Amino acid sequence: MWIAPPIQLNELPQEPGVYRMLNAQRKVIYIGKARNLRKRVSSYFQRQPEVPRTFAMVKQIRDIEFSLAASEAEALILEHNLIKQLKPRYNVLLKDSKTYPYLLLTDEHYPKLRLYRGKRELSGEYFGPFPHANAVHQTLHSMEAIFQLRDCDDATFHHRTRPCMQHQIGRCSAPCCDIVSHRDYQQQVEETRLFLQGKNQTILQQWQTNMQQASKNMKFEAAAQWRDKIQALQSILAGNEQSDLPEEADAIVMIRRAESVSISMGIRRAHCNLGTHNIRLKQASDAEDEEILQAFMMEHYQHEQVPKEILLQCDPSLLAELQKLLKLIQASCSSQLKIPKRGKRLQWIKEIQRTGEQQQAGGNKHDQKPAFEALAELLDLPETPHLIAAVDNAHLSGQHTVAAVVYGGWQGPEKKYYRRYQLDETTKNQYVPDSDDYAAMEAVLSRFYRAIVAGKMPKPDVMLIDGGKGQLDIAIQAAQLAGLKDFKQVGVAKGVSRKLGAEVLWSSWCDGPLKPGIHSPALMLIARVRDESHRFAGEYMRKRKKNSMFHSSLDRIEGIGTAKRATLLKHFGGIDGIKRASRTQLAQVSGISEILAARVFTALHQ
Repeated sequence: MWIAPPIQLNELPQEPGVYRMLNAQRKVIYIGKARNLRKRVSSYFQRQPEVPRTFAMVKQIRDIEFSLAASEAEALILEHNLIKQLKPRYNVLLKDSKTYPYLLLTDEHYPKLRLYRGKRELSGEYFGPFPHANAVHQTLHSMEAIFQLRDCDDATFHHRTRPCMQHQIGRCSAPCCDIVSHRDYQQQVEETRLFLQGKNQTILQQWQTNMQQASKNMKFEAAAQWRDKIQALQSILAGNEQSDLPEEADAIVMIRRAESVSISMGIRRAHCNLGTHNIRLKQASDAEDEEILQAFMMEHYQHEQVPKEILLQCDPSLLAELQKLLKLIQASCSSQLKIPKRGKRLQWIKEIQRTGEQQQAGGNKHDQKPAFEALAELLDLPETPHLIAAVDNAHLSGQHTVAAVVYGGWQGPEKKYYRRYQLDETTKNQYVPDSDDYAAMEAVLSRFYRAIVAGKMPKPDVMLIDGGKGQLDIAIQAAQLAGLKDFKQVGVAKGVSRKLGAEVLWSSWCDGPLKPGIHSPALMLIARVRDESHRFAGEYMRKRKKNSMFHSSLDRIEGIGTAKRATLLKHFGGIDGIKRASRTQLAQVSGISEILAARVFTALHQ
């Protein structure tokens, strides 16, 4: 033995159980399971571990406790529960242990489709799991327009006397008001069920038959409605179904970086990709692949149904142990574990790995270099940028117009370069008319670019302009007037849906727009910097609005101090009375000359 064990190993039972390693402070530092406790625990002391993490752990062991289990499966569950409860230093811990969201088709007289998370205790049919709630909301949003099932709660449903807004915009057939019969509504439910089961061709064939029959019977409006439904469903299915991929599968990829480990999992159900989820792990940077995969599978599949196929990227020698683990978790499991070598399965798992790497890079606030490298690739830049900036305007119904410029670098926000600008009538600089976004953009960029040329501000490698082609043209003109040559500027326009990932990019050096999509790490970097400029500008605008509540428009008039302001307000009963007064009436107030009266009148009526 390379180190003396703290207990007599030959006294350990040769039965299944769970062992706990304790340090000098009697704190549990590691928990493990074993089919044979004596054999497994002895292995730690017989030869020196090659893995530094295991070596460091064994050097700290001062006592060993154990608990017997009736079977290896019971030991597995006990180990899992103890790890979650005690969080030992040398066990792999999942940072994300939430339950996954599902779509629930309720078992009611008039069923509804809703998001559900938690134990599946409600009666109905569950479809999923989805990697995150946003994927469920997107699916629901698309399905409501096609299948028109109700989404209201039961109390609302039973007490409505007229159809709600959902019916008015064509997203519910209004069974609450008997606009659709129970029989027709059940047909909608059945079509929804078929869609969620992946039997889309059955639905399309039936709708095409209905469309042809309606057309044959000269019911052209009904035929047009069936046509629109067919087109809407086909647009959802376009590019989603891939016959070469399994009907039901999970793809699990382990992603290692210098100081972090994460699991990226792609989910596929009913021939459709439901998305990718990234799970970060703690205390796993020097853990072996087998331990990491076992910890993840134990946590995930203890609560979720094991799919028919699980695709992995790991050493083939691990498959047998992982297959055995699944059997212990769910005895009825018949899932096949595979390592793809070619074809669509390998392409899918590489896409999941790429997505996971992008999410991991984007989630690390202190290492943005991979995202900047992706930005250089997206925008076809000759070298990786080190510093980017974004500008945004903000106003409140045309008033209190302000702008903000923020910077971002490889290590995150560069707040020492943040700047704020006033662009309304209170500023001594260029005046901006109310709600004129182009004029506001021209005003702030002229001042900002002059500061860059004067050396007062660093020149960013890429400048992000909040807006589309029009705002970008204004920015290009401002840069040229300031003397900035070959300055890289990108207009960031929100897409039609105005959702994250739908942005359209316009660059000052390339023709045509770019639509990177939500899975682009470069776009996520752009969105983070843009959103920071939104936050900074909005914060300044709200601060100025709050301050203005304690000031009068008289404060800006030369010659009007505290005493004369109070005199005017008292004489006319408030600022509205002063605005209604003529020059002559203003001059009649004690202490107000004709020149000062004219100045007040002009200031309040310009």
